[in-house]
Amino acid sequence: SSRRRHTRYPLVTGVQTCALPISAPPAAEPAAALLERAAAPPAPSSPDGIASRPLPLIEALARSGDRSRRLWITQAYWKVSAAFAQVHFTAAAVERLEMVAPGAAPLDRAVLDAATAAARAELATARAELAAAQQELVDLVRLPIGEPLPWPVDRPLTTPYQTHFETIFATRAATGRTRAINRMLPSRQEAVAQSAVAAAAADEAFRLAEADHAKGERPIDSVVAAHESLVAREREFARGCKAYNCDIAEYVMAVADLSLPDDQFAAMLIGRPTPWQPQAAVQPAGLVAPAAPPAGLVTPQAGQPPAGFVPVIPAAVPPVVAP
Repeated sequence: SSRRRHTRYPLVTGVQTCALPISAPPAAEPAAALLERAAAPPAPSSPDGIASRPLPLIEALARSGDRSRRLWITQAYWKVSAAFAQVHFTAAAVERLEMVAPGAAPLDRAVLDAATAAARAELATARAELAAAQQELVDLVRLPIGEPLPWPVDRPLTTPYQTHFETIFATRAATGRTRAINRMLPSRQEAVAQSAVAAAAADEAFRLAEADHAKGERPIDSVVAAHESLVAREREFARGCKAYNCDIAEYVMAVADLSLPDDQFAAMLIGRPTPWQPQAAVQPAGLVAPAAPPAGLVTPQAGQPPAGFVPVIPAAVPPVVAP
């Protein structure tokens, strides 16, 4: 339970170390590209855009007024993020199929109609699941009734997470669940990265199959099969991001003291969350969080026992200009 007793530890300052590699893993680029689409704000013309308002992670944590609910709120936040991603993916799937030329054969038209109708059904299901996830987050955060439903501004982590498990628990007992999460996180991250690679390959396969079909060199069934593979890989990416970040939240909740401010707690999750202060102006829907540095926990100074934990604060880097 997230209401278990937490021992208070003073925060440690001083030299910070991080065992993460300087260079990004080979799968980071596909994951970043897919996350760019998955985490995009909903279009104002879509039903999801009309009913949503930006909600930074720090605001979600702060507005509840109960730090013992941090785990529930954070995991609900990532559930909504994954649900929005699935809506994005399924809406794009419908658009892709609607652009496919059916061909002259009556069977081609029937096969394509069936695939398109199934894609629309999946979009409707995704929107229903998004509405349920949004309401769960609204209830946990205690947002005012009548306020637009939340859209998560902050993006989930897709890069490796440094736990510093051996140092942190050198003099503390870790639960079996905490030990399991520490072992699971690298595999969770690898699943996210590889599902993004698979989605990129499936997207290319679909485009090639569609081009061959347009030239009469491939049946419509191969186009539909390639499209279904792409949809499945994108779904796996969204689910993987949710599982990875929910596990990170559970690990941080196990090691962070309840006295830790909300912004520092959020930084321990994703590195650099979107800033938020009470009574601040609502951020525009197009605003996204700055690129997050490698996230994780920080080891104490040499010779000191592991007393407390602070988020990684990377050195200043020049802004990244989108191509």
